[in-house]
Amino acid sequence: MSTRFRLERLLPPALRARQDERRRLHYIDHIIQKWLLVALVVLECALVGLAMWALYRSLGEIIDDNLYRVHLSDDMKVLPRFLAEGVRILLAVGAVNLLAIVLADRIWAVYVHGIIRRMDEIMHRARELDFSENYAVHHAHAVLEQAVSWRRAEAERLGRVRREVAALPATVPPLAQGRAAAQAALERIREHARSHVG
Repeated sequence: MSTRFRLERLLPPALRARQDERRRLHYIDHIIQKWLLVALVVLECALVGLAMWALYRSLGEIIDDNLYRVHLSDDMKVLPRFLAEGVRILLAVGAVNLLAIVLADRIWAVYVHGIIRRMDEIMHRARELDFSENYAVHHAHAVLEQAVSWRRAEAERLGRVRREVAALPATVPPLAQGRAAAQAALERIREHARSHVG
C-alpha cells in the first residue's frame, strides 16, 4: 500500500472529496489559448508562403542558369542546389517555430504568474483578515473571480461572528435564562466556525 493512499484515507471525507476534485481540474484559459492558437496558425501560413516563395525563387535561378545550355554536362548539379535551398528553408522554418514556441511559453508563463500573483495578494490580505472591498482585481479570470467571491463570503461570515461576539454579555449571567441565551450565542458562533471548515 502506497504512502499517498494511506495518507488520503486519513483525510476527513470533505477534504478527500476535494482531493478527488483537484485531480480532475483542467487548467484551461480559452481567451489566451485562442489567441495563441490564432497567432500560431497565422505564423504557419506566413512561413509556408515564405517557404514557397523562396523555393520558387531558387527554382527560377536554377532554371535561368541552365536554360540556354546546349549540351548536358555533369556539372549542372540541379538537384544538390535544390536540396541545399530546401534544407536552408527547413532550418529557417524550424528556427522560427522554435522561437514561436519559446515566445508562447513566455507569454503563457507571464499570464499564469500574473494570475498567481493576484491570487497571492488576495490570500495574503485574507491571512491578515483584511476583507475590505477596496481591493479590486484588475484581471478578470475565473480563478480570481472565485477567490473574490470566497473573500466576500468570508467577510459576511466573519461579520456574523463579530455581531454574535458583540452580543455576548461581558460576564457570565447569574440566571439560568441568561446562561441559556449566552450558550445559544456561543453555539451560533461555533456554527459559523464550522461553516468555514466544511
